[in-house]
Amino acid sequence: MAACGTSTPPGVGEPVTVVFWTPGGGGDFCARFDTIAKDFRKSYPTIHIGPTQCGAGDQEFTEVLLARIAAGNPPDATILWTSPAALAARGSLQPLDDLMQAAQYAQAENWPPAVLASCRFQGKTYGLPVTAGSCGLWYNLEMFEQRGIPADRDDFPKTWDELRRLSKEFTLWKGDRLEIAGFIPWHTAEDLPIWSALNGSQLYDAANRRYTLDAEPNVAMMTYAMEWLEQEYKGDFAKVMRSGNWEGHEIEGRQPVTMDQRQAMVLTYSWNISTPAYTQPMLRWDVARFPVGPGGNQAVAGYWPNWLVIPKGTRHVVQAFTWLDYLSGVGVKEWFRDFPDLPANRQVPRDLLPVALVTAKGEAFARDIMSFFREQLDAATPMWDSPVQDFATDQIKRALEQMLYKVAKPRDALAEAQKACQGALDKVFKTGA
Repeated sequence: MAACGTSTPPGVGEPVTVVFWTPGGGGDFCARFDTIAKDFRKSYPTIHIGPTQCGAGDQEFTEVLLARIAAGNPPDATILWTSPAALAARGSLQPLDDLMQAAQYAQAENWPPAVLASCRFQGKTYGLPVTAGSCGLWYNLEMFEQRGIPADRDDFPKTWDELRRLSKEFTLWKGDRLEIAGFIPWHTAEDLPIWSALNGSQLYDAANRRYTLDAEPNVAMMTYAMEWLEQEYKGDFAKVMRSGNWEGHEIEGRQPVTMDQRQAMVLTYSWNISTPAYTQPMLRWDVARFPVGPGGNQAVAGYWPNWLVIPKGTRHVVQAFTWLDYLSGVGVKEWFRDFPDLPANRQVPRDLLPVALVTAKGEAFARDIMSFFREQLDAATPMWDSPVQDFATDQIKRALEQMLYKVAKPRDALAEAQKACQGALDKVFKTGA
């Protein structure tokens, strides 16, 4: 604490108000932090957490945050939905390593290394991955049983070829409308690092500061997906998307087709499992590990975090970190009850269960599902760890669209994205901008 400009322990001395933001999340989500703040103040009576500011209205949150940092008037602490590595590369965040060493919960060894890597830049740590929702392949038990297909988790396909053969058992077209889908292969930019790792590769090599988008295993990965779409989905991704919402969660008011028994399998994240699409009494489902690609040798998983950071220029660094440390080990338990973003800190008990899932499916089912997702988090591949993360995600989205809509072949689309991402990355390390 002396290194941060004060020798006064948190909770002692003059009262301080910590300004805390979130990028959004809705009223119930944000109100939960105000409840946690009341409990926090019982332990730290001189640190008052102001009312949570939820989002930035009609403006883009990260742009507003960066503008406030540049003006010297940032919040004291905030949740991020974009990689801390990217903001750290712009000099916009406070390094946390010294504070973490003396923390009660946030010490570096208490975080999964692959998850904490998303908060690191040039050897320093700039965020805490307070939650990290892991993912798996959701599947409809009733649809499996109706076709006489073994539905135990251990029977689920172990390879991409097996998954592809299984998918064909379900897929049904009525004219140009996709009535039922088995599994629609990888078409989401944020999930692509998982499929790359399953095929023995990666999209970004943090150790060597290099993108590898057009590496041969990645070209093979996308060629495999395009051939799958051609044979099973008429090679027309536009028709697929017009036929329904196949993403496993609500998108712009469109409910997922899983609710209508129209999809046998879909990649889903742990935070979805307390939503109406998954808590319907009559909907029977399970989740399984990802199968391995032709170039891979182990099953991995992925995650999508909420990060806690302290912006550069914050006036109350120690008090803000005390709040973030508390959120990491204590407050996150209250957060998790109704919003099942998996607590990433290893000090948090692993037997927590989301209320909605217990109510809908029973404690035994909820316990099994949450144990699965925690194991998936332990098996997560590194993600979200690039200093140009948002730019790269946009480039990967563009490349995917070119491939899915047959504007460019996989090798060409990935090579173009590789050139753009590596150029942006080189600029960051050359200029520090």
